Amino acid sequence: MPDICVIGGTRYFGKVLVQKLLDDGHRVTLVNRGQTPDPFGDTVRRLRADVNVPGELTAAVAGERFDAVVHQMCYTPNAAVEACEAFGDRVGKIVMTSTIEVYNKDTFRWRFPAPPFGARAREEELDPADYDFDTDLPWSAPGYLDTHYGEGKRQAEAALTRCAKAPVLLARVAHVLAAEGDFTGRLLFHVDRIRAGKPIVAHAGPGRTSLVQAEEAAGFLAWAAFSDATGAVNVASPDTADVYDVCAAVESATGLAADVIEKEDPSGDLDLSPFSCPFDFGMASERAADLGYRFTPIEQWLPAVARNAVADRPGSHPSEEQ
Repeated sequence: MPDICVIGGTRYFGKVLVQKLLDDGHRVTLVNRGQTPDPFGDTVRRLRADVNVPGELTAAVAGERFDAVVHQMCYTPNAAVEACEAFGDRVGKIVMTSTIEVYNKDTFRWRFPAPPFGARAREEELDPADYDFDTDLPWSAPGYLDTHYGEGKRQAEAALTRCAKAPVLLARVAHVLAAEGDFTGRLLFHVDRIRAGKPIVAHAGPGRTSLVQAEEAAGFLAWAAFSDATGAVNVASPDTADVYDVCAAVESATGLAADVIEKEDPSGDLDLSPFSCPFDFGMASERAADLGYRFTPIEQWLPAVARNAVADRPGSHPSEEQ
């Protein structure tokens, strides 16, 4: 029975991942701070460590051996370097949950100009083996990581790629939507405004972006942990969506019309859709398909996700109240 370590695993689609691994018959060890309750009872082992505190992960996993590690909390090169040192050669593979934001050209700070990414970026357009990382940057300073999220992930990828003694896969995950529970709040943003008859602001001629269903993102991580695949892999549905596609799914679920207002410069507007992009910002998913993992097109799962979000959301449209 394979033994897999999940760093994190108590929130968002990390919980979906852990349940998937348990359903597949794996032994699962969770490593986290122990501050967030999880639903797994005695079906998992638990080790306590804050991966942002130097030395805690190393102490927590001392002497442990795992067939694979899925690192859900690797946001900085410092966390990546410690993971490499903590597990050493006592792990069969390391899978890091990365993000579409590594391709966001507006977030580059230490390499100018940003690589010339296509509208649907491909993995080879950002090679972590060629990217620098700096553990002396103030990653632990208040607010620093929030401001430099994309850069932190790029440098974490680079550090893992160079320092790990085991094969590494970097899962660059698109914007995630969940069939049960909208943990990001992005879809509920649209549900609430459409139900209340409030406007939804978009960029003028909004671009398209990449989405992925939480269950498929988790399924990919579970698959990646035991596959032969290495390097960066985009985790995204093969098609893209824009704010109008998201609104259309909610309109269908509610029977109400969305009021979308396009603005040339909506920066700072509280009604700006989190799925509105000033330009096309997506990822190609052909590499995942070539490796043997195919994602479902957005058009086949978004309507059901919207229906679930509407059904689970308390409250109703004012006109429906008695």
